[in-house]
Amino acid sequence: MNPLKAWTIRNALAAGIIAGVVAMTLWPLYAASNNLLLPFLIALGITGFCGLSVLGITVFDIAVHRRRGARLIPIRVFDIALGLALAVPSLIELHALLPR
Repeated sequence: MNPLKAWTIRNALAAGIIAGVVAMTLWPLYAASNNLLLPFLIALGITGFCGLSVLGITVFDIAVHRRRGARLIPIRVFDIALGLALAVPSLIELHALLPR
């Protein structure tokens, strides 16, 4: 079985939302004490990866399956919005936290 076929938009969104909730939980704990930097960075990285995965899978689906018609456009717009909502804030925070 191809492992990439198991990685779907649904799986990426589920993992990304869970990682995002973990990151939001770790954020105030990290702010109070810098001891949780590594778990916070890992949660942010997973959230960003999942958001980028959703965007990549959506773009690939739009490019390859053009004949599906207008009925899937609202679904793909929603996928793009969720992918951006996962990727952008987490990657901005990662960029701010990582040393230059």
